[in-house]
Amino acid sequence: MSQKRCGVIVGASSDIGLELSRHFLQKQFKLVGTFRTSSNQLEELESQFLALIQSDFSSSISINRCIQKLKDINCSWDFAILCPGTMEPIGRFENCNIEDWEKNIKVNLLSQLRFVHGILPLRQFRNDFTPKIIFFAGGGTNSAPVNFSAYTLSKIALIKAVELLDAEHNDVCFTILGPGWVKTKIHSETLRAEKLSGEAYRETTRRFESGEFTPISEVIDCCDWLLRSDKCTVGGRNFSVVHDPWTKDDLAKALRENPDMYKLRRYGNDWFK
Repeated sequence: MSQKRCGVIVGASSDIGLELSRHFLQKQFKLVGTFRTSSNQLEELESQFLALIQSDFSSSISINRCIQKLKDINCSWDFAILCPGTMEPIGRFENCNIEDWEKNIKVNLLSQLRFVHGILPLRQFRNDFTPKIIFFAGGGTNSAPVNFSAYTLSKIALIKAVELLDAEHNDVCFTILGPGWVKTKIHSETLRAEKLSGEAYRETTRRFESGEFTPISEVIDCCDWLLRSDKCTVGGRNFSVVHDPWTKDDLAKALRENPDMYKLRRYGNDWFK
């Protein structure tokens, strides 16, 4: 892609968001970042951003202010990558504080869609590039993780939202990426909830002890691939960094030939045939 591309990194202070920011800044892209809580690492990069805007995704007012600031600086973007996320509250649904449970849905789903709704009019139209929006998925698509209901529901709803929005907008490409087990701060939520997170606690502990994590560099490489790919190939789909052969040239052909591939679909409903 041209060095003149402009991107928005939502959650630039998160571990993945920070590394994505470094990556695109090194490529001399124009970049706008948002953050909830800043860090020394992010502050070291601040002068290289067009703007860094504080925004709390648990607050609609804060998101609206962030959107207005983007409009004020005339942020004509080519791509946006949304990194906010939380797994809390962790626990059985009936035992969760319902206000906290709803807040999770807000941060992981509703606020991200509110933000996208606000910035869509700012997208930049180019002959050689379709504006792209990338979300991050989570586990639970093919199973039922216990005690992570709000997080899992939010991420699965995002997967369907991507398909819906991509179908509605011919001039924007929406896609979502499951990064796998990346060594980030979000796992501290599971570790703090040892008595509630069950198998997730044991698996998280095992991975920290063994160092078995997906390198952030692979997540970045996959984001680059998504940005290079056309809407027909990646639009409306849910990709996995770990489990999908996105480095293979013949994947694009398979995706174009199968409109249902990598999307939420019922399973087994044709058994009687």
